[in-house]
Amino acid sequence: MADRRGFTVLELLIALALCAVLTGTALLGYRRLLSGWRLNAAARQVMMDLKLARARAMLTAATHRVRFVVSLARYQHERRRPSGTYEPIDPPTELPPDVEIVGCSGAGSAISFRPRGHAAAFGTIALRNHDGEERSVVVDIVGRLRVQ
Repeated sequence: MADRRGFTVLELLIALALCAVLTGTALLGYRRLLSGWRLNAAARQVMMDLKLARARAMLTAATHRVRFVVSLARYQHERRRPSGTYEPIDPPTELPPDVEIVGCSGAGSAISFRPRGHAAAFGTIALRNHDGEERSVVVDIVGRLRVQ
C-alpha cells in the first residue's frame, strides 16, 4: 500500500470555511471597534475646539462661539463683531462620516464664551455613530467642559 500524505479535498474545504467564518467575525468586530474609536475621537475634537474658542475669547477680549449644524454634521468657529454679528474664523469642521451631531442644547445651536472665559450660551452637544453609541460634550456656565 502506498504511503499517502496530504489533505483530502473535504478537509481543505472545511478548513477554508472555518477561516472564512473567523475572518468575517473579526471584520465585523473591527468595524464596530473602529466606529467607537471614531466617535470618541470626534467627541475629543469637539471638546478641544470648544476649549480653543474659550481661549480665543479670553485672548482677543471678544465673544467667540462654536455653532453646530446638526443636519450637516459639522460646526463652525465664529467671532462676534462689535456690531453684534458673528463672522467665521476657521473653515467649518466636518465630523467623520459615521459620526453625526444629534443635537446642541445651547442657544441657537451654539456654545459661546465671553472674554472672561465664562459660557454665554452653555449646554450639551450630543454625538452618535451609526451603531447607535452616543457621547455628549457638556459645557457648564463657568466654561468647564467634559465628555460623557
